[in-house]
Amino acid sequence: MTLPNFIVIGAGRSGTTSLHHYLGQHPEIYLCPEKSPNFFVSDEVQPEWEGPTVRRMAQHWVRDRGAYEALFDRARGERAIGEASPVYLQALSAAPAIAKLCPDARLVAILRDPVDRAYTHFLGRRRDGLDSRVDFREVVAEERSRPLPDSVAFGNYLGCGRYHHFLGPYFELFPRERIRVYLYDDLVSDAHGLLADLFAFLDVDPTFVPSTEKRHAQTGVIENSLLRAVWTGSVSLRTAVRPYLPAVVRDLGRPIFARRLAKEHLEPELRAELIEVFRDDIGRLQGLIGRDLKQWLT
Repeated sequence: MTLPNFIVIGAGRSGTTSLHHYLGQHPEIYLCPEKSPNFFVSDEVQPEWEGPTVRRMAQHWVRDRGAYEALFDRARGERAIGEASPVYLQALSAAPAIAKLCPDARLVAILRDPVDRAYTHFLGRRRDGLDSRVDFREVVAEERSRPLPDSVAFGNYLGCGRYHHFLGPYFELFPRERIRVYLYDDLVSDAHGLLADLFAFLDVDPTFVPSTEKRHAQTGVIENSLLRAVWTGSVSLRTAVRPYLPAVVRDLGRPIFARRLAKEHLEPELRAELIEVFRDDIGRLQGLIGRDLKQWLT
């Protein structure tokens, strides 16, 4: 029986895909080849706001313990064995589930300005055909018309940014020295410095230097209107064939369509409104992780 001794728990749209690729290059690390098996939250019911395509995608989450253990069968004596599932920072049930099965695991989180994260999340889902709405202001108004989700925030753009709310249980169940929290800005400004620290945390050779030239899963609007229409419209087909294709094959298509991405910027007035949504959670998060986050409140 092989289980992970480290888990990247999130947050989504904060560099977890890049971390997945960079960690996988280290010769002393075995990383589950499938990103986001989502095993520890697979019993959660998909929220009412999630659409049919996302619900179908969730059917492919790993639910059986034997199937989860099989993800690590190819490990051959690596010191660090792990997986990355950003949804583990979107459900309160994740921390106790991980603590029960993997009580000695090390946990890695990477957090992004919650306003930027929410907007990037929306743009990514819109591009990929998972959200047909086009105006983020309307999305924000809809989500703010009701309380933000408390126990499960899947697919809720604002709810997923309540980092203190979802990270807090990990600090209650795991020793602080087995939790490492980074910021997305750290990855952007000094990827090699972050990775050296992370490798040391995972007790593998910190002097190993992976290739970090490529940033993975970047978000933006596909500039070519024809390619954009084909990619967005093919979401049902991509969802249907996903379980039957290895990740290396699935990943071949995205660069063809997303070779040139245009960036969209959030309106300053809406940004200011969203800062207030997250202000209290950010204040508590600063104390929890010991980082100054005033840049998120500007």
